[in-house]
Amino acid sequence: MIGLALSGGGVKGSYQVGAYLAFKRCNIKIDMITGTSIGSLNGAMIASGNFSKLLRFWLKADVGKFLGASKKLAYKINKNIKDEEYYKLSFDNIINIVKNGGIEIKAMQDALGKYNVEDKLRKSKILFGLSTLRLKDLKPLDLFIEDIPLGKLDNYIIASCYIPVFKKEKLDSDSFFFDGGIYNNCPYNMLIEKGCNKVYAIDLGAIGIKQVPKKGAEIIKIKPSRKISGMLSLNKKEIRKNIYLGYFDTLKVLKNYDGHKYIFKKLPNEYYEKLLSNINPKILKKASDFLGTSIYKELVILAVETEMLRKKEKYFKVYNIKKIIRRYQRCKNDSFIGHFINSLQLT
Repeated sequence: MIGLALSGGGVKGSYQVGAYLAFKRCNIKIDMITGTSIGSLNGAMIASGNFSKLLRFWLKADVGKFLGASKKLAYKINKNIKDEEYYKLSFDNIINIVKNGGIEIKAMQDALGKYNVEDKLRKSKILFGLSTLRLKDLKPLDLFIEDIPLGKLDNYIIASCYIPVFKKEKLDSDSFFFDGGIYNNCPYNMLIEKGCNKVYAIDLGAIGIKQVPKKGAEIIKIKPSRKISGMLSLNKKEIRKNIYLGYFDTLKVLKNYDGHKYIFKKLPNEYYEKLLSNINPKILKKASDFLGTSIYKELVILAVETEMLRKKEKYFKVYNIKKIIRRYQRCKNDSFIGHFINSLQLT
């Protein structure tokens, strides 16, 4: 069985939507989904068959309105809460946000009700689970849908998303909750314990404890290859870029494409060996020292990517490296990497 674990990260969660679109395009069937924080919200929407609505939301909705955050408040939050300090917030910062009213959760509650998420999830073929933390006893909770009382699922999804800037509300009869990422930011072990032998983990790089993977399954991690938006960014262009980046980063993993900073259609090692078959040994040695590898395939790819970065080629595309090399060889280039690329033997 195949599992999908979605980490926390606030608005960075838009990356996960692009990632799941790549799974759909590659016709990979997911049997189970677990999520923490925004990952639990995304996972619930996906597992309940609401993916198209989720994608539309991230592309077009007013995320600030959904979170109940004004632009002024969002600016304060993004200024005062850096991602690397997410769980090291000062007491003063929390007090200041609370004084400003905090972030309402009503819009999130309304959305989950509108899309009938609980009813659909309980009937879904995709098993759903989430992580949260109960504050009264600081008890971590890893819960699958069968562990959650009927009629309470929406509240537990919100509980998993409960970062300190939300207004403090009881989401169960006697309990307050906290963002699940504080102790389990990417709940892949839940999937392994349920019998998944392959787990894809979409890790947004947010601060939080990442548990040691349990044995018994292959874990394939997918992370942003470039910087993505802040956890509470309200910039629609940044959110759209997150989605595109999630799609192409995941496509690269699922299709086993080549490349590090860009994506190239896969070619055999023999092709790269042929490119370097007649190169001057001094140029080859200099390039190897400069790029830090003597492996022919890696050497060529890193050289081409270095030039692509210099020329600011766009990332959101699957490239044919033969065409890129041919195009660059037609251009005058005085850099050392340019000379190295010009020395490659194209056929």
